[in-house]
Amino acid sequence: MTRKQKIFLAIPAFSLAMIGDYLMGINSIGTDSTGKMVWNVVADWRLALSAVLGMLCAVLFAVSAIETCKMLEARHPKSKYVKLFKISNYAGILFFTFIHIAICMLIVIFNAGFEATGNTELAKGMLFRVAKSVSIPLILQFVFTDVLVTIAWFGIVLKGDIKLPKWTVILNPIIIALIGQLINFIPFSFMGADSGFESFGWLLMYAAIYYSEKKNTKWKSI
Repeated sequence: MTRKQKIFLAIPAFSLAMIGDYLMGINSIGTDSTGKMVWNVVADWRLALSAVLGMLCAVLFAVSAIETCKMLEARHPKSKYVKLFKISNYAGILFFTFIHIAICMLIVIFNAGFEATGNTELAKGMLFRVAKSVSIPLILQFVFTDVLVTIAWFGIVLKGDIKLPKWTVILNPIIIALIGQLINFIPFSFMGADSGFESFGWLLMYAAIYYSEKKNTKWKSI
């Protein structure tokens, strides 16, 4: 595969992740438009398919991220933001599959607990007990991927390490996820409307990188 093709793989990767996120999130566990927490049982096949899509995303993303980081390092070997971008992306390669499947399993645990007991509070207790045991990697994943890549992206775009308009700094997982949270409070939105927005932020970020590199005059020689 060419470098261009490898970088492009992040776009289908995070498209799959978004589908997986919505399979987990729509009418599942979350908040409604009033901000009230809602707990619903969803079909196990949705969670099983979501886990498979998460694995496929991780494989495609790994190819794209490694190639993108190589390219940025070759062009800007001393940039601290490029180094930070590499750390966050490599953390994503390490964490994404585990985190996605872990969240799927938390929902399965709630489903099984509710079906066995018929008691929402007991089922929630089971979920929270398991969630506590994986809370550290969940927090680390958020910090080392979403937070660090957002900081890196601001630096890379504003310093001109990637030739993009300054407004494209908003194309990152944190800001797009926050926009998704706002959508939850629209009265006609559906529960879980925000589910895929974090992945959408990654998709937009990599789409911007691909667009920038496609316009690069050196592209044909890569």
